[in-house]
Amino acid sequence: MSRMKKYIDDAREVEQSAGLAALHGTARERLDAITLTFELCGTLARDYHDPRMVAGMLVHRAADSFRTARSTQWAEVAA
Repeated sequence: MSRMKKYIDDAREVEQSAGLAALHGTARERLDAITLTFELCGTLARDYHDPRMVAGMLVHRAADSFRTARSTQWAEVAA
């Protein structure tokens, strides 16, 4: 598998995990779930030439996905 294809697959996995983390009912549950997602970022990044850079990129994607999912929830509640 090419590195680009692997990164795309890894990014999707991280985004999905972060989106699901945002759906937990309590803040503590969300924190635990997003912590596991960030750990997943580090684990996936080990397979790349520059793991630190890739981990940062994956964490950024996870944070964006988490924020988007939470914002969507707030908008639905407010409507």
